Amino acid sequence: MAGTKYPVILTSHMQEAIEGGAWIEVECIEAPEKGGNTHRGGWTVFVCSNDGQGGVHRSVYVTNRDLKPRVFKTAAGLMSFCLELDAKVFSCPLREGERGTWEFETTRHPTSG
Repeated sequence: MAGTKYPVILTSHMQEAIEGGAWIEVECIEAPEKGGNTHRGGWTVFVCSNDGQGGVHRSVYVTNRDLKPRVFKTAAGLMSFCLELDAKVFSCPLREGERGTWEFETTRHPTSG
């Protein structure tokens, strides 16, 4: 993700995007390591939606106060966020650069053709 620019999405717009058909991609930016009773790493969240032309529009989830990508530092924190959004399945990539997908009852992926 370093050096890449994406449109941003704030917490206040997440639910609206999900209701409109969006899904979430979680990117591992730092492989997790065991630390005490939890696993610490780094994960960034992207909200993805159909761009209306068969492609995907991606927006990075940012904090409201500084507009920097929200980096989840624990697997437990990432799972809590997933549960708050009411995703159907929790996916947590474990290697740097890998991505997982969270879908919702309203998710609409782009169609080919």
